[in-house]
Amino acid sequence: MAEHDLDGLRGTQIVATSYRTVWSAITDVVDALGVDDAARLKIASGEHLAAVLITAFLGVPPTSADVDGGPDLVFDLTSSRDFLLPLTGRGDVQFADFEVKSLPGPARKYSAGIDRALARGQQPRDTEINAKVTSAIEVMNAARDMISKAADQLARKSSPQRARNIFLVSHPFDHMYAEITDTFVVHRLAPLIELPDTVDAVWLLAFPVHLVVWSVAEQRWTSLYFAHTEPGEDLPGTEDELDFLVAVDIEFRGQLGTKVPSPYAFKLVAENESHGGRQ
Repeated sequence: MAEHDLDGLRGTQIVATSYRTVWSAITDVVDALGVDDAARLKIASGEHLAAVLITAFLGVPPTSADVDGGPDLVFDLTSSRDFLLPLTGRGDVQFADFEVKSLPGPARKYSAGIDRALARGQQPRDTEINAKVTSAIEVMNAARDMISKAADQLARKSSPQRARNIFLVSHPFDHMYAEITDTFVVHRLAPLIELPDTVDAVWLLAFPVHLVVWSVAEQRWTSLYFAHTEPGEDLPGTEDELDFLVAVDIEFRGQLGTKVPSPYAFKLVAENESHGGRQ
């Protein structure tokens, strides 16, 4: 990392977990919700990835997912770890409610068009998508409307007696940001000021690399590093040149036995190589 990047990281809070914890969380989520309810998680919106990553960092799987108009995910924090304040914005409650939102853009429509064509036994008509390179801070600027919508839903579905969290998912084909190759991005983000009072924390998954959370109580960002390995270890997916979270996506759907396609199952290759395959 460059020297100026190290300077920018001074005072930054980072919570790291082993990739094994994330990988185990896949089974934990499926077992806790049951296959039927786990299958109701919206793959296209990244709800399954949110459930797995939140489980890995809170140390407990969700007790329920939205099947009757409730919060997208609910976590019982009774047996969770002690450092809840930077993660959920609250350290004095039993439950954390999450609303999961994917940031808008063309990626899911593009992916769905390919899936429909392949299902009909046809070659896709649209095989290219253009992505404008922006910055991580612009990704958060683009998320403002989604934060407002999620906050309104939390106001209806949750209560001040629970930690009210928003989990945003950004697809790189929708919001390609210049810092995507950096190990950490949290020091590039501006404070989230003037959030609705129905929100205690905002998580952002900038797929497939970065996960950060803003705690209203602490008024700061925390970087959540989910791919820690020991020397000599390879992440799942490495053999197939896949990002770790792509492998997580594939494994989750595999455990459900579902054939539902996912916009997160892809890999990027250089232009002079063969085009990236979709899993």
